[in-house]
This record gives sequence, C-alpha cells and structure tokens, in this order.
Amino acid sequence: MSNGIVLNHHSLPFASKEDADEGLLAFFTVLKVCRTAGLKILLVDEDQDKSLMGLELANGYFVRNWLASASKVAELADWCRFLKSLETKQPLFETVDTESFGDVFEVGLPWETSGKPVLLAAFYFKTFLASFTTFAAWTNSHFKVWVFELDAIPEQRDETILNLSDSASLGVHGEELKQRRNALLISAKDIWLKRADLFPHLTLLSNQIGTSLQGWSARQDVLIKARDALNVLESFSEKWLSGEYVDYRHEYLRDLGLAAEVSGESDSVHNAPKKKKERIFWLDDGRQVYCENHVKLPDGYRLHFYADAVNQRIYVAYLGPHLTL
Repeated sequence: MSNGIVLNHHSLPFASKEDADEGLLAFFTVLKVCRTAGLKILLVDEDQDKSLMGLELANGYFVRNWLASASKVAELADWCRFLKSLETKQPLFETVDTESFGDVFEVGLPWETSGKPVLLAAFYFKTFLASFTTFAAWTNSHFKVWVFELDAIPEQRDETILNLSDSASLGVHGEELKQRRNALLISAKDIWLKRADLFPHLTLLSNQIGTSLQGWSARQDVLIKARDALNVLESFSEKWLSGEYVDYRHEYLRDLGLAAEVSGESDSVHNAPKKKKERIFWLDDGRQVYCENHVKLPDGYRLHFYADAVNQRIYVAYLGPHLTL
C-alpha cells in the first residue's frame, strides 16, 4: 500500500471560503505531483464522500462550490480541467481498513493523548500524509508522532511521518517521490502496462515499443536508463502542453535531468534512403514520421522518438539496438 497518500481530513475545515480557495490550489498541486508518482489517495474514514466534489473545505463550502465559481475565472481553467480529470478516474479514492492492525498500534501527535486513524495508516503503510494548509502545523514536511505498540518493549516510542501540503513540502520530498514512482516501474512490463497512468503525455507505439517491453531480454541497466529517459520525456511533454515550452529542443531534456546523450541523426543517415527508412515509423493516426531524435543508452541501445509540434506530444517509436549507420 506504499503507492498511496493518506488524506488527512483532520486538517479541514478552513476558517473561511477565501482561505479554502487558496488552500485548495495548494492541495491540487500536491495531488498533481502525486499522480505523476503513481500515488493513489487513501481514505481511512468510510463515511467520507468518495468524490472529491463532496469534500467540505469550509463551513457549508464544498469542492463542488469552488468548481462552480472557478469555472467562470479564466486563470483557473487549468485547475478546473485538472479537477475534472481526477473525477473521471474511478475510483478516485481507495478506502483502507485499519482494523486489522488498529488493535496492535496507535499513533498520535505529541500534544494529544489519543491517536488518529490517518496517522496510523500513514505510519503502518510507510507513506505520506496529505494535509490541507489550514494551520501552520499541518504545513510541516515531517511530523513527530508517538507510536504505541501493544506487543513491543517499550510499548511507546517516537517516530516521524512524512507530510505533503504545498510546494515547499513537495520540494523536500522530491527525491522520495521520484523513488516511489521508479519503484512502480522496475520491470519492462511495468512500464508498458502502467504507461497510461504514469506516462499520460507520451504515446508509446504498440507495434515496436509494446513488443520490445513485453519481451524484454536486454540488460537491466539499459532498461533503467530507458525508464529514466521516459520520465524526463513525460515531464517535458507535460510542460510543453501547458505552455512552459513553446517548442522541442534537446537542451530542454538536459535541463529536466536527462543524464544521457540526446541528439538527431547525422548527415550520413539523412542522405541514405535505406538508413533513413529504418527511422520512419507509423503513428496511430496514420502518419509516417521520421524519428531521428534519439537517446543513447548503454550497450549500444537507442530510444527513438518524434516531437509532434502540432499536438505538443512526444511519440516514442523505437527502443532497441542501434539502427544501421
């Protein structure tokens, strides 16, 4: 269950609608990053509304009320689309049952004498708490908690829980989030089967990439480097579509952390019809494109892709041994 974040409903409500409006955008920022890491939203309160729309942000003010007013504000259009995209993923929340271990453990805050189920779940599943920024205490990136364990000696000890609430906490936990994403992509089949969730801004062509990943027999270090390159391509494609980049350039991938060489093809390939043909692939929409851009991987492997300027999308066309030079 480490691929989830525990919704801290104790961090609600906000004192006012204005505070809620600001705090909700910080929470959306957390959810957006967590979604790219493949983390689900875990609920420990079975009575809670299973739709984000039904979450009460302030007294009588729900997420659905925010959407109704935000839909009329042009600057909030991207966040409205993001919320709607969350709602279309079913189920948005995953309920976890703490009864199986709640009789053995209790986890609470230092200034409280009784534990909270959300702290228990975050501790037991070794994952993040996701809090709203209602109070300064809930914005801390780490929480000190006491843990009572019935069968342990001594019965009580201090532990730390990781907390996500805003951009600052995301920055603190950035490396941990990256590791959790990569943990979901250990095998080649993982990359292929989870492509829709973890690479939503890329298109991995099924004819070649699907076949290559599902029948992977090359070295693991080649796969890891290919996965890292796909992560960077996904990050770039998301930023490209959102307007942070206006075109594709190799240096943008390097700026985003690509640790491998990326380039186009040489003139000797451009001017040789047979060699160039090997790098032409069919897209799903029936277009043929020249995929000269490629990432150099270990053991002579290459990852070829096409940057579609019209749709602002990356199409990954080939993963395999070096094509003919």
